[in-house]
Amino acid sequence: MGPVLAGVLQLLALIGALALVYVPVGNYMARVYSSDKHLRVERWTYKAIGANPDAEMTWPAYLRGVLAFSAVSVLFLYLLQRLQGLLPGSMGFDSVDPAQSFNT
Repeated sequence: MGPVLAGVLQLLALIGALALVYVPVGNYMARVYSSDKHLRVERWTYKAIGANPDAEMTWPAYLRGVLAFSAVSVLFLYLLQRLQGLLPGSMGFDSVDPAQSFNT
């Protein structure tokens, strides 16, 4: 079997699989995203972070959330690159130098 035929068969299999599952998965997603009830784990999480799941988020609260998430992400990525040489599975690579880590 040639690579072109294999690619076409793979594409047809993907289209067939999507055709089989789009209705049940779509109905499930619509039910999940339009439901007003919250699972126990969700209620615990909302209580732990002090969020009201039934209230609209104002733009200042959204801005604080985006900025906090971005700051934590930048710090995590910087530390991950600086500690790369010490982490297990680094395959002998050294840590990235500070200027390049900050630039990344």
